[in-house]
Amino acid sequence: MSKDQSKKGLARVNTARKIWYRMVGPKLFGQMELGETYLASPKTAMGRNIKINLKDVTGNVKDQNAYVKFTVDEIDGTTLRASVSGYELTATSVKRMVRKNTNRLDDYLVFRTKDGKNVVIKTLVVTQSKAQRSVQKQLRQKMKAFLAEEVKNNTFETVVGNLVSRKTQMTLKKMLYKIYPINEAAVRVLEFAKKNVVVMELQNSKSSPSAAEMQVEEPKSDVAAEEESAEEMEAMETSEEEESSLPEAA
Repeated sequence: MSKDQSKKGLARVNTARKIWYRMVGPKLFGQMELGETYLASPKTAMGRNIKINLKDVTGNVKDQNAYVKFTVDEIDGTTLRASVSGYELTATSVKRMVRKNTNRLDDYLVFRTKDGKNVVIKTLVVTQSKAQRSVQKQLRQKMKAFLAEEVKNNTFETVVGNLVSRKTQMTLKKMLYKIYPINEAAVRVLEFAKKNVVVMELQNSKSSPSAAEMQVEEPKSDVAAEEESAEEMEAMETSEEEESSLPEAA
């Protein structure tokens, strides 16, 4: 083969024709179209993450304070199917929840869903007024026990669905309010846990507290929690500015 023929063949390989592929969400969201992307090969889209404002998914303006994350995990002809992979509140909505002369209780929990997925849940509880440490401890324990059962008894997709519908938040707030008046009971972030993260297991026996229960005994101070959360929200704000609702493929 001559050098000219070789160059022509190479040129044909490097200029593969691109076409449009539809991105479709899971059944949880009615398999709605998430958008389109222009690709030479659909394989390059596998594993791609998409973050979309919940308002654009549900059509309800009241949902504008949250994002839903999707991950492309299946190719079906010219359709890219994505499964739900996370949920998070916007940084601005979290800031609005916290007021002066209240307690902000942040927790970082790791549980396993019914379908065997390890997930991280970052929670936020805001009291109506300053509460004693013993009361804060009770609030944390009650919340932790409730979320452990919620995650253990449901698939990941169902857990996300209950957050989207606010079923989890409303139930949790009603339970915690019986202990002490609160303004907010929210899940700030729900995402898949990294491989090296240890899953918490709550034990029924009061005489043998689990690692998760022991963690409640000495919760972070309000100042430490606020500092840590401030850093996280700053990162979230940067992410909101830099990450578009639908990525474009080159």
